[in-house]
Amino acid sequence: MSNKILAWLRFFRVVNLPTVPGDLLAGAALASCSSPAMPGWRAIAVASLASVLLYMFGLADNDIVGAATDRDRPIPQGLISLRAARIARALCILGAIGLGFAARLPQPWWPAACALAVAIVIYNRTKWPLIMGLCRGFNLLCGFAAAYPELPPNRKGAIIATVVWTLYIFGVTKYSEGEELDPGRKRRVGMLIGALVWLQLAVALVPAMIFHDFSFVIAQLAMIALLFLFKRLMPKVSAS
Repeated sequence: MSNKILAWLRFFRVVNLPTVPGDLLAGAALASCSSPAMPGWRAIAVASLASVLLYMFGLADNDIVGAATDRDRPIPQGLISLRAARIARALCILGAIGLGFAARLPQPWWPAACALAVAIVIYNRTKWPLIMGLCRGFNLLCGFAAAYPELPPNRKGAIIATVVWTLYIFGVTKYSEGEELDPGRKRRVGMLIGALVWLQLAVALVPAMIFHDFSFVIAQLAMIALLFLFKRLMPKVSAS
């Protein structure tokens, strides 16, 4: 693998991308518990891809903002130019918007996706742990909003799930402060972050137990398999 390709894989933390659709699948699975109708799988798939692009937008934005201080990243190492990084950032956000329009994603998805994009931009400039939690919480809400043309009646459930997701990531992010000086803490943080995919799978089991519908479980297992495959194939690409 060439250094240029490896630099872009590191720039977008490619090994971590399969965790992004897991949030949307969890949100859609919770939405399915309060509606007798079948979820819109096409919309879920497109919204998941849009969230991956928003996540990549956030990663690009993060490296651009921290270009002067994050010495171990591709931009300050001279592997990716600042101009190329800015173009990549623009393409990612435009791609997410374009997918939303092209697939005619449900109207409730738009405010959730906009809230996610705003939270990403704020976090990259403040590094507030709560905002990082909101990024993942809004990502879950995108799945809830995309699953049906109209929000299911259990909006309270969506709010509760978003809060739980937000607080979990907030706690992990807060605990990770200073991890670079404590190998033990860094290892535990890695375990807590890794536990997110199993939390996503646990949520997918809810409609399986209620309706005997295992489609969300299968989709989550596919994302977990892809995550482990990426880690095995790209050991030099860091997820952080």
